[in-house]
Amino acid sequence: MTAMNDDIVIACVDLAGRAGASGVDIGYINAARWYAVATYRGARIIVDGHGSPTAAALALAERLLSRAKCRCTQPVTLSDARPGCRWRLVGRRWEPGCDAAPITVAAGGRGDLAAIERAMALVPPGGNRAARRKAKRRRP
Repeated sequence: MTAMNDDIVIACVDLAGRAGASGVDIGYINAARWYAVATYRGARIIVDGHGSPTAAALALAERLLSRAKCRCTQPVTLSDARPGCRWRLVGRRWEPGCDAAPITVAAGGRGDLAAIERAMALVPPGGNRAARRKAKRRRP
């Protein structure tokens, strides 16, 4: 039996749902080859060839977060060495490092990328406290 870290798997499924996925599947081809798939409208994001369900879930979460934009309008980063909003796995949830309010997507259904982009366009740049303070210090 392959060991599994429930928190990582649950956090991955939660993250995919928050990003608009209509479903997440984690399965195996054989005991040494696990995959994870997030399904969106007309698209599937797949990671394959991992040694455990935990590794597949973590790889899918990293793929979902790579090149993503946080609700504070900064690019998402998983490293302190890179600029952007630092996301961390906290228990059973991926959490942003900012204090920006969640974004509500009013129109469109789950996974509607155009509706998400319209909602993100309404967020003022520098939506977190640190960015607002920095901008305030620059003003004459």
